[in-house]
This record gives sequence, C-alpha cells and structure tokens, in this order.
Amino acid sequence: MPASPKPSAPSARARRAPFVPSVRGDLEAAVASAEAFAAVAPSVPRTAAYLLDRRLCAVPRIGARDVALWEWLVTQAVAAHPEGLPADGVELALPARPVLVAMSGHGRPVQPRELADSLVRLLGGERQELRIGDVFRASIPSWVPPLLRPGLYGYLDLAVLARLTTKGGSLLYRHLVGRLAADRVRYLPNAPPHVVTIPVAELGEVLGMPAPHRMGPLRARYLKPALADLADHVTAFTVTAEEAKDERGRNLAVGFSVSLRPPEMRTAAARLLPAEDLSFLQAHPDAPDFQLRASTLIKLGSALPSRRVTQPRPGSRRRPEAALASELHAWRRLWLAALDEAITGAVLTPGYETASYRGQRLLDAIERDGADAAFWAFVMAEVDAPDLQVRLDTGASDEAIRLLAAAERARVLRFREGRAERRRALRHARAEGTLPPALPKMPKADSSPMPAPVTPTVAPEPAPAPPVPDAALVALLSTDEAKAEAKKLWWYWQPAFEFPRMHAAPKAKLLLDEDLDLQFPIFSRADQAMGGEYRANLAKLAEAFDMPRQRHEGRVATRVPDWIDADLAEVLVTFLGMTLTVPVQNGVATDPRGALLRDRAFVRERVRKARAEWRERVARRGDAYVRGKPRTFEQVQREIYGGAPLFVATVKDRDGFNRVAPPPPLPPAQPEAMPPAKSE
Repeated sequence: MPASPKPSAPSARARRAPFVPSVRGDLEAAVASAEAFAAVAPSVPRTAAYLLDRRLCAVPRIGARDVALWEWLVTQAVAAHPEGLPADGVELALPARPVLVAMSGHGRPVQPRELADSLVRLLGGERQELRIGDVFRASIPSWVPPLLRPGLYGYLDLAVLARLTTKGGSLLYRHLVGRLAADRVRYLPNAPPHVVTIPVAELGEVLGMPAPHRMGPLRARYLKPALADLADHVTAFTVTAEEAKDERGRNLAVGFSVSLRPPEMRTAAARLLPAEDLSFLQAHPDAPDFQLRASTLIKLGSALPSRRVTQPRPGSRRRPEAALASELHAWRRLWLAALDEAITGAVLTPGYETASYRGQRLLDAIERDGADAAFWAFVMAEVDAPDLQVRLDTGASDEAIRLLAAAERARVLRFREGRAERRRALRHARAEGTLPPALPKMPKADSSPMPAPVTPTVAPEPAPAPPVPDAALVALLSTDEAKAEAKKLWWYWQPAFEFPRMHAAPKAKLLLDEDLDLQFPIFSRADQAMGGEYRANLAKLAEAFDMPRQRHEGRVATRVPDWIDADLAEVLVTFLGMTLTVPVQNGVATDPRGALLRDRAFVRERVRKARAEWRERVARRGDAYVRGKPRTFEQVQREIYGGAPLFVATVKDRDGFNRVAPPPPLPPAQPEAMPPAKSE
C-alpha cells in the first residue's frame, strides 16, 4: 500500500459540483425505535451562523425536548428542499411516529399530547389533537433560511439532543458546536483545550435565562445543571467552566475549556483511494474473527491526523493532513501485537492489566462488538494514553522489530489453522452426507487451434494542438501592478534563495497559508485562473525541504533530506518559486501555465536523478554491494530484521494443524581420521 497522505483525485464532475455536507447516519433506520435511534445516532450539519443565533433561546418556556423537536423539523425541511430552503419559510406535513422516537431519549416514550404542546410553544397557533399514527403540520419561519446558507458548519448529534434533560444543556450544546465551527477547531491528538469565553449577560441569553442576568442564579439554576447534563450525554467533547472576575470580585465572563474527544467510527468518513491501495489486507489475511475491513483502516486514516506531516496552525483554513498509509500499517502492527499478547498471555507492558482493550478484555470486545469496532477503540485508547506504541517503537530498539515480526508470524499461523479447520469441517460434512459432494473437475475438450488474431490497423492519432494561451490571464499579468507584485515576490524569495535549507520551506508554507492571498492578490487570482499550478509548485517545494519527523524529533525546525545538496537546493527554489516572476517583470509572460508545468517536470527529473545518485553512494557503504547491481529484497529485509528468518517453515501434525517446523538435526560428528602409519 503506497504511502500517500492525499486522497485520490475526484472526477471532473465531482470537482465542478459544490460540496454539500450530508446527514451522518440513516434517518429511516434510526426512527424504527428509541434503541435504534440511540445506536445509529444521526448527526445533522448546521452552519455556524444558525447555531450562534439566539432567537431559539428567547422562546418562552422552551425545554430540552422542544429543542430536539425543532432540530428534527429543520432536518426534515432541509431534506425536502435539498437545493435550498425558500426565503418565505417552509410548510411541513410530517408523521408523528418518527418525531416521537426522535424526542424519546430519556427512557420514557413521548406521548402525542406532549408533541402537540411542544409545537404550540415553538411555533404558536392552535393546538393540534394528535395520535401516534396521525400527521401534524409545522412551519419553519422565514428567519431560518438565510442562516442556513453555505458556510462554516458543525454537526449536531440528534441522539444527544434527545437525551439531554435540561434546557440550558441543549442550548449550550448548540452554542458550543457553533463556536467550535466558527473557530475552525478540529481534533488533534494531545492538543490543548479550546477556550470559549462568554460574557455573563450573553451567557444568560444563550442558556435561555430571563433578564436580569445575575451570576448567582445563573450559576445555580442554569450553568451547573447544563454542565452536568453535557458531561453525562455528550460524546464529541468534554467541557469545564471557569469564572473570570475583575479586581473587585465582580463576575465578568465564563470561560469554557472544550476538549475534543477522538472521533467515532460511525461518524468518520472514508477517503477516496484507488482500488490497488485496498489489496494489502486481502494479501495478508487473518483469522475470520480477527480480520479487519479495508474501509476501517481508511476511516482511521481520515479521522486521525498525521504525525509526520506538518499540520496547520489553530484557526487556519487548511484542514489537517490525513494519516499516511505507513502510519495506518503501524497501527495495524500494534493491533496484531495486542492480539498475540491477549491470546498467548505474554505481557508486553503494564497496561495489560489496566487498559480497557488489552488482554482478555480485548478478546471480549472482539466477541461482543466485532474486530473492526474493537480495533477502532483500541487505537483511540492508544492515542489518548500511549502505552503499547511506546514499547514497540521500531526506532528505539531492535527488540520491538522482533516482537512485531513475531506477531506477524502468529497472524500467518492463525490464518492457516483457520483455513485447515474449515477444510476439515467441510470434508467431515461431505463424509456424513450433510453437504453434497464436490463436483469433479471437467477435462478440457480438444479443440482445433484458433487462428491468430488479426491486429486491425489503427490510424495514427493526430498530434495534439499546441495550447492556446489565455488572453485574459496574459493581460492580467501584463499590468503595471502585476509587474510591481512580481518584483516584490522576487525579493520575497531572496532569503530562501541565499539560505534555502533554512528559509525555503517556511516561505513556501507562508505563501500557501496566507501571504499569497494577502500580499500578492494579482498572483493569487492568476494562479486560480491557471488551476493552482503555482500553488502546486509551492507545495512540492515545501514537501521537498521538510521531511516527515520521527516521534523523538522536534516539529519546529526544518528537516532537509540528505540528498539535497547546495546546487539542487538553488534549483528547487529558483524553478519552483522564482521563475514566474522574471517574465512578468519584463512583460514577456506569454504562457505562464505552460512555463510552470515545464519547470515542475524539469525539477522532478533533477530530484529523481539526485536521489538515485545519493542512494547509490549510501549503498556503497553497505554489505554485499556490487556496482551496477542493486541489493535484493532478502538482503534489505535481513538488515531490517537483524538476521531473523524471513519465512516460517511449517509442518502438519497428526491432527492436520500447521505447526512451526523443528530445526533440522545437526549432522553426527565424524571421527577424526588417523594419519597413516609410517612404513619401516
């Protein structure tokens, strides 16, 4: 499975279509019962403007179930109008049974009369007499559609809203989700809590407290019950509150420290990857009880950010880079080691006795929830409190490599034993007559030799026409303002040109993050017209000058690969960052996009050649090196595993199980030959 941190490129149609967030979970399956609703736990996307609006908080006598009903009504309105809600509001006619399920999260089913009372509190009007099988009427006000226009969004868990018991808890949950969405807060392992500060008067409005807003009643009647409610039912994050006071002891605001929890498998989205990336698990299977699905690994890579790729700063518009394929295989190797530890009882770390997913507890979780759910929970537990991954760090000791190799051999033996057991059971069933006998193989019928296929002559394809330069793009880069920006950008790259190993990667990352849009707006518009080719050059430059880091290395300083020498560093900075500025300054930029593509192809060839030459120089210092002949796969693997056997020889015992073959006996010692006697 090649290590690629980026998903596969979507189709042209998918690129043209705007991204629309969708509902997580099957709503039809969720409303079958209250238990199914809690198990599916559907989540709905809501914009930050909608979540931070306080008109719902100002509704008199509103309760927690009223908030759950309101979000269900908005969900049905959005589903009925996927292209966008009408500006004058939406009139709905909905069955009562599904919404009663969506409101029954407290353990007691909601009655139709309670639904009718909640509709009056939310929407006003006359009270409807309802029964379970009836259809009720509802209307979405006109102030809702403008707030649901595309923008920053977060996800509300409808099952959490159904379980919350206090009005303050439901309203505070919506507000915190909106603030996290507005601040672009995303899950990162070991990240500090995100602090949301709300003034006292504003907090009273958020929690639905009538004026005047005094901190004593607000704390006792609304804030403490809301925090306890969130601690009991919210699974996406944890919240703690701290009051801020001035010098005289007056309450000014409340700071909420929000810590995101690791994502759940049911809410994680799978990336688009080519089919060949999914064939690794098929080539390395496990026993049926422990076999993982490829989609589980892909979801894990989407849910956990990479530790080897530079991640965006907090509040940045960039999304965190997904985990690399090599990191996913590292988690899989840890999973195999934990399985081998649980089956054999050979303790690797003290966490075997205390961790929730180690030892017999891991086997019980696999039997109860399945291998995929247990694997997900095991990885998230290791992310929160690293234990086994510290012990099995391959960069720390050779013993970790041997333990992982032993776990891999145990997987092979489990798979072979399971396959032999299935074949033996099949033979017994056929011998007893419970299954039909195997069909005999049909011999191939003799046939006359087929004539050789005639290859049809295909006319040669005409040579592609040269690309036509974009006149509007050339005109944009020919203005005096563009020439001034080109000169400014040329001086912007001077520190990186003089000290490339120190400044090349930071300059490229600054341009990608914000400097290109803020300091060079004309070049930014031109790059958008060219399809992002200049940004692609900058990304390649940052990737070339900043290698992925190990756990023991710092994440601040740039780590330049060893094969980049001074000449190649100047080539990278010049051709990937500066060549576009020279023709624009001189007013001769006739085909800027073609020039960027040619520069990138030239740099790619130079990098390939330099890396190959460096590898050859390094290999000369290795063992068994022959010039012009690369080392074999076995030689490389033996160096990695420290001389351990690459393959395990097995033999079948009397029961048909494959066991590790005993080492061959040593040859008997031969008596020493006596020298011939000398003749007299």
